[in-house]
Amino acid sequence: MKKNKKIILIITILVALILLGGCATWYVLNNNASDNGKNNISSVEQTNDMSPEELFQAFCDGKITAEARSYYDDTTWTMDNTSFQFEEATPEEEFDASLAVTKVDPVDLDNDGDVEFILENAMYGDMCFDCKDGKVVCFAQGEGTAAMCSFTQYDGAYWIVHSDTTHGGRCTYVLTKFNGNLEVVDSFKFGWEDWEDDGIKTYYLDDNEITEADYKDLYDKVF
Repeated sequence: MKKNKKIILIITILVALILLGGCATWYVLNNNASDNGKNNISSVEQTNDMSPEELFQAFCDGKITAEARSYYDDTTWTMDNTSFQFEEATPEEEFDASLAVTKVDPVDLDNDGDVEFILENAMYGDMCFDCKDGKVVCFAQGEGTAAMCSFTQYDGAYWIVHSDTTHGGRCTYVLTKFNGNLEVVDSFKFGWEDWEDDGIKTYYLDDNEITEADYKDLYDKVF
């Protein structure tokens, strides 16, 4: 009988210790989560005081993320600095030409008087970043070889260009003009098609067929 009581007492103590340990673990985890939440909030608040240059550098350094927007539709996603590589900071065995970028001089790509920041990739073209109000937005970038991104100055403004010039049977340029709110205020496309690959090209501007002379004249003005 005494032996049974002793066993019951030991079991009771063990259960109590397990419960106490579980409560302590929950308390620690809960407080850590709370502290992390406070740290994140603090980081967000700190970005509001950053200059555009500081925001862009913080993004490049992996300290903050950016909102990325698709050229094709209204899709958005969160982008971080794992989306690209700076060649000088990447070990040779990890280097990927499709991700390698260099910083180029900032340009007022949305025509609002303030410059945007640009990372250039040899394969897919430019990644264009608007940095203000505590956040970074990648509002234009290359999305495959059928949508290589660049920019040009045309008709008194800067335009984002997505081009497809490396595939057989077609050559396409899509120009998009943004305002300071990153809204599209104008756009058009032009190019040519030769699906039979017989050297007889059909030239177009938007949905209208144009002459070769008109195409060349527009090309010279745009680029």
